[in-house]
Amino acid sequence: WQEYEEAALLDFLTQKLSTCGDRVNFPVSTWATAAQYVNTCALPPGKMHATRNAQSCKNKWTYLKAGYNHVYIKNTSGLSWSDADGVGVSNETKHIWEQIVKVSTSLYLHVCAKPFRNKGFPHFETIDEMM
Repeated sequence: WQEYEEAALLDFLTQKLSTCGDRVNFPVSTWATAAQYVNTCALPPGKMHATRNAQSCKNKWTYLKAGYNHVYIKNTSGLSWSDADGVGVSNETKHIWEQIVKVSTSLYLHVCAKPFRNKGFPHFETIDEMM
C-alpha cells in the first residue's frame, strides 16, 4: 500500500462513519465499495494502481487503526513527536527511547513502538478525528 492509497481509503471511510459501530468497526458491505473507491482514486504522476479487494481494505484499516492505537509514545515525557519523523530519536534522546522500549510491559507494545523511532504515522490526525 502507498500512502496515497491509504489516504484514499481513509477519505472513503470518513464518509461512511455513520454506518460504523463501536470502536469504528465498519459493516462487511463497506469493504467492497472501499476497494472500488481506492482502485479508482486519482493517482500521483507516474504511479500505477495495485488492485485492492475488500479483504485487503479491511486488513489495511485494521493495521492503520492498530498503528493509531500504538502511538502512545506521542505523550511520553522527554520525547518529541512529528507525524513525519515519529519520535525522531537523536543522540540526546536515545537513552529515553531505549528505556521506553526496554521497560515496555508487553512484548506486543515493544514491537509496535519500534517502527515509530524515526518514522512517523502520517494518518494520525485523520484517524484521531474518526475515533
